[in-house]
Amino acid sequence: MKKHKTTKSALAAWEKSFREAAQADDCQIFQAHLESLDLPADARLLLDGTIVFVQMCVAYLELDGQEVSEFLEQQTYDPRKASGVPYQVTFDMHQKAYARINLPASLRPVDLADLYGAPWNDYRVVGYCDIWISRVDETPLSPDEIAKFETVVDEDLRFDYSEDELNFWFDPDTHDGVLKVTVQDVYDDEDFGDGGDGEKNGDDDSDHEAEEGKTNDK
Repeated sequence: MKKHKTTKSALAAWEKSFREAAQADDCQIFQAHLESLDLPADARLLLDGTIVFVQMCVAYLELDGQEVSEFLEQQTYDPRKASGVPYQVTFDMHQKAYARINLPASLRPVDLADLYGAPWNDYRVVGYCDIWISRVDETPLSPDEIAKFETVVDEDLRFDYSEDELNFWFDPDTHDGVLKVTVQDVYDDEDFGDGGDGEKNGDDDSDHEAEEGKTNDK
């Protein structure tokens, strides 16, 4: 219980600092980031989305008994002020909101498979449909970096989802030096047959809870 209270306090302090930094900058960093990816230029979608995304990441880390303080310290509004995280990963939460997370080359401790099934109750959707991996310093990703990220993403998602359950593909060309990953469920014909509504990732039809018992032992 004490650890939960400590985490809750740490999250509240982080959110306060994050919002204040964004407000002081009039969200210009977020605005420019969205425009660079040809995403809707509404920085509020990225600000609020990042906050709920970080909260979910922390919930998963705590569930797995992992330390959360270092992860929170790395999630600075200005990514240049964070140490040890030269990359940023941007998530499209089905056009309802967006999130930007500062990460190392391993993309840990974030678990892409867990987050693909995460419920965003405020937006009534589940998971994400696209991610973009880029460098904080805006230097284009090298071919070697792109190849390594493709391997990291593949190993993460395939640890939890088989080819019969999940499709994803890589696009290193649409945005120069940025790796885009599109992710979607595999739909069977019967999912859309009589009595089936095809409801999978992207639709949240209830107060769906985060999956329990999953770990990051990958």
